[in-house]
Amino acid sequence: MAINRILVALDTSTANRHILQAAITLANRLNAQLNALFIEDADLLKAAELPFVREVTYGSSSGKTMNVAGMERSIASQTARLRKLVETIAQQNQIKIPFDVLRGNVAHELCNTPGRSDLLVIGKNTLTLGKSQKIGSITRLVLSSAGCNLAVLQYGCNIERPVVVSFSGSEASQRALLLAIELAHEDHNQLIVILPAVDDVTYRQLCRMIQEKIVDQRLQVSLARLQENSAEQILSVIQQFHGRIFLVESDNTFLTQLQKQALVMQANIPVILLR
Repeated sequence: MAINRILVALDTSTANRHILQAAITLANRLNAQLNALFIEDADLLKAAELPFVREVTYGSSSGKTMNVAGMERSIASQTARLRKLVETIAQQNQIKIPFDVLRGNVAHELCNTPGRSDLLVIGKNTLTLGKSQKIGSITRLVLSSAGCNLAVLQYGCNIERPVVVSFSGSEASQRALLLAIELAHEDHNQLIVILPAVDDVTYRQLCRMIQEKIVDQRLQVSLARLQENSAEQILSVIQQFHGRIFLVESDNTFLTQLQKQALVMQANIPVILLR
């Protein structure tokens, strides 16, 4: 499948440099155009209009009154810092990264980006500086509602290999397999394919489909057959093969929505969900 346009969503956290660098790596490997996006949170401005809302900083027992003018200045400052960060990293990598700014509800705007890109890149939990078993509320909503291909990155993770992909035979999983093949060619041609818990006849059919996709690809393919379709079993296979990036279909053919959320929560590697 062709990923020609990648959109990386930045926020106000300290993880932006890592998320942006990972997106650059992915764009380079897929020969895709990379754009950066910052959504100014309109909900913060609405909150600043309320007289009983106070801003409390970490380590402080008291807070200060919020106002719209102050919040506008704060948002403008955040936008300027991010614009400068994108310019700096683009110069360091000798590429161009257009930087767009929108204003609105962050989750809503992220869920309405299909026309802007072929792949949306977001952070899993950028406020946590280590491996996290949690995802933020915005990430959770985007996972369940985004109408586009989605890459969810753990803080500090880059796009590495070997590549692991799930395959159920659905059209989405076939697209995931083709993208995984493209990524695997840069890793000594190693590819791990996870097959669902199915009967023997279906399993053989899936194996034949995979063989047809990889013919003449010069790939070293390892197949892993699940005993049950669960996030825990998939993560176990990823760990067994030392996988560093995982591709899975975004519909419910392989995993339920809750299982996909559990997978993203527990994974400490990038997860790409494909439609």
